[in-house]
Amino acid sequence: MNTNNIFGCLYHSFFAYKLSEIVQRVALSSTKLNSFDHSSHEILQILLSPNFFTIGVQIRAGDATMQRKLTDQLLNDTQEKRLLGRVENYLNCTLDLIHQNQQSNVIPVVFLMSDSYEIRRSALKRWSLSLQSQSRLKNDRLYILSDSKPVLHIQYTNNRLLALQLGVFHMFLFSLCEQHLISTDSGFGRIPAFASLRQRNLYSLSLNERASC
Repeated sequence: MNTNNIFGCLYHSFFAYKLSEIVQRVALSSTKLNSFDHSSHEILQILLSPNFFTIGVQIRAGDATMQRKLTDQLLNDTQEKRLLGRVENYLNCTLDLIHQNQQSNVIPVVFLMSDSYEIRRSALKRWSLSLQSQSRLKNDRLYILSDSKPVLHIQYTNNRLLALQLGVFHMFLFSLCEQHLISTDSGFGRIPAFASLRQRNLYSLSLNERASC
């Protein structure tokens, strides 16, 4: 260990899952709510695949998104456009990272984490990665890897142990990404980004901030 990797090494020693635990966590959150969703098994498979360059994007929308009454009804086009407009700077920055890291033999994929299931659902509806058409993927397009299930937050659920386990599991998934774009006012993305041991720039944005990286 040295000053550049001591935090990441300690994090992986104390918090990173063993393979057996990963399998259990995947089983707990493998259901898909929509056709454009990805199961935890699919997300883990893509993040570990050498065929993809993975960019982790974490967007914090605020605890209010987790306290609203949940609904299965999809947003209409106008609502989606307004919602995605709030996070346009994250999308633009992600495209910047994709263009900076273009490689002919790998496809860039964005693993999207957010406390707002509506952000994830709207992004997936437009740019979801289709696992059935990998041969037709292009390396300059936006492909989203995520799920649209509501966040099980430790403060807003009676099943706090499961919420903690799933939170740590998603942080582990985020740490597998090659590049990271996180929310400035949130530690949930910052911890796994620093613990990933990737020697790359770390980008940080807030909602409605500057237009790109």
